[in-house]
Amino acid sequence: MTSVNRSALQRRVWRWHFFAGLLVVPFTVIIALTGAIYLFKPQFDSAIEQKINSKSDFATVESKTIETQQALDAVLYVHPDANLVRLILPRSERDHTLEAEIIVNGTSRTVWVDKLNGAILHDVPTASRVMGIVKRIHGTLLSGDVGSLVVEIVACWVLILLLTGLYLWWPRGVVWWRAFIPELVPHGKRENWKRLHGSVGAWIGLVAVVMVLSGLPWTQVWGEGFSRAKALAGLQSPGQVWFVTLQSSDPHTLHEMGGTLWETENRVPERNASLPVESIASSPLSVDEIVTQAMNEGFEAPVWVQPPRGENGVWTVRGMSPNRLRQETVHYDRWTGEQVMRIRFDDHNIVDRTMALGVSFHEGALFGWFNQVIALLAALGIVGLSMTGAIMWWKRRPAGRMAVPPMPSDRKIAIGVVGLILILGVFLPMAGLTLIVALVLNALWAGVHRLRQTG
Repeated sequence: MTSVNRSALQRRVWRWHFFAGLLVVPFTVIIALTGAIYLFKPQFDSAIEQKINSKSDFATVESKTIETQQALDAVLYVHPDANLVRLILPRSERDHTLEAEIIVNGTSRTVWVDKLNGAILHDVPTASRVMGIVKRIHGTLLSGDVGSLVVEIVACWVLILLLTGLYLWWPRGVVWWRAFIPELVPHGKRENWKRLHGSVGAWIGLVAVVMVLSGLPWTQVWGEGFSRAKALAGLQSPGQVWFVTLQSSDPHTLHEMGGTLWETENRVPERNASLPVESIASSPLSVDEIVTQAMNEGFEAPVWVQPPRGENGVWTVRGMSPNRLRQETVHYDRWTGEQVMRIRFDDHNIVDRTMALGVSFHEGALFGWFNQVIALLAALGIVGLSMTGAIMWWKRRPAGRMAVPPMPSDRKIAIGVVGLILILGVFLPMAGLTLIVALVLNALWAGVHRLRQTG
């Protein structure tokens, strides 16, 4: 490539670096703010549980709580055609409700049942729950797969902007701590916005980079590519965590051996009223037995209980701690209750364990409230960077024009930024693809403009 062509490419990459910053600002603010809200999901869910529990007479009436099957019968009475997805067990002795997620006519609903008398305390479409809406805005902008791709593109460009911004702003020839303290000057409104922008980036830049990187495994293109790369490297997950295909023992064999099934089959038949697709009541291991077993295991709340799938599936119990390092999944034989498989954090490969660390940090769950505060500051810092960047552009642009800051006078810095963008464009396919499209369109526009001038 000639020096002239190389210089033109550098100018175009530099130009679209800043255009990308302007284009992603609205989406970045939405994603960062919804992420900041979602950090406090545990506290929000706890407040909702307390509000629902307050409808119960449990605190004023001394009585034995009903069995889990009776609570499910109460759900079935209200929703006769419901299919059970999962039970979420009471989080503590002070939690008086059993939470059931069901499918009714193709729609997911969440129902809270009073463990005292089987009364339905709350019944809502699962999709209408506040934190679920916040999560969908954060991950898809409420636009399905298309929105998910937009979020991925925005995340990739935010990562590029953060890293190139840190590279540009980092002090050269002065002490390093100058990057963290904005030295404001009188009568320099735009300059002060620039210095404030740089200092905010210095403070939250690295944390924000970690936040963005830890969110990439959820994306469509990068996440799928990452999964394939792991498979090629032979880094397989233990399996059966989410997509359960395990089968219970052969009931006919148990019968011939005089096992639990024989004893169960000779019991006096009981009323068969339960959520039908998962065949709870027809299972020799009743829902009450599996719930008791799960409670005795000491899983960290919230605890999910998912019924067997198919005629010979397994019961699945998950300890769904917000901190993924403490999550645990156990599959139980539906006929005997024996453990079929147990999956803990240490059973995953080193890459998945590292990802779990990043995701727990991303969700503010790795080290308690302090993690929430750090992640909140990073999210608000990204909002601040977006807003101050837009203000800087607005103050410097000539009226009616899209002004791009000139390339740095130090050629090495300019080349470093362009090189970093191109390298990251390979690591982040959606950013690379959008950059190529932008450069092609820019070159075509420049060609048309030249033709008009010469014509």
